[in-house]
Amino acid sequence: MSKQLPSVLSKHAITKYQLLFRHLFHCKHVERQLSSSWLSQQEAKQLLGISQAFTAAFGLRQRMLHFLFNIQHYMMFEVLEPNWHVLAQRLKAARSLDELLRDHSEFLDASLRECMLRDAVLLKLLAKLLTICVIFADHTRVVMADVARELDATSLAQRGAARRQQLAVLSAQVARAVADCRYTTYVRKLGAKFDDELRALLAELRKHGNEWNLANLYTRLDYNLYWSTSAGGA
Repeated sequence: MSKQLPSVLSKHAITKYQLLFRHLFHCKHVERQLSSSWLSQQEAKQLLGISQAFTAAFGLRQRMLHFLFNIQHYMMFEVLEPNWHVLAQRLKAARSLDELLRDHSEFLDASLRECMLRDAVLLKLLAKLLTICVIFADHTRVVMADVARELDATSLAQRGAARRQQLAVLSAQVARAVADCRYTTYVRKLGAKFDDELRALLAELRKHGNEWNLANLYTRLDYNLYWSTSAGGA
């Protein structure tokens, strides 16, 4: 009976790849959810004076997207891509299957660690932040569905004084609907929670200042010292 050779893509290796890709895909999914919520709010741009009802939402969404863009950029271009190049060079120099398996395992372990999937505290903070983003996007989608029904129920004139009068009435109706569901208050509470969790993440990243990659991520998230100054608390 022939001896079975070990596989490079072992069960453990596949599990590690699944953890990495699941995390990356989840971040991209959350980003798409936030972008979709932004699109839904563009339908209300034609209304008069209603934009102030969504000011807090626009600001919070921008902070969330800044966080997501930088987390994804960090994982893709400061962790996975450099680590992959290192692995490719090591595989060229490998002289045995054992060396190949060792190099591949080190690549996966380094990628998991640097993507913060091996640190329980950092991973928990990331999960909380992503969850808040999803809650915000879902709540915005529900509210904007109600707004869309108000818009669809009204047939606006093409132009002139009649259209302006209709828009004024419709804007007042939408403003009341948004106020009744306390959307702005809810968004501000979510924003405060998101800001607190992001500050906690930055504080934890600061403890890893001796790791250059996490130090770079800290700098990107705290762009222009926004969170390190009083401006971040506004």
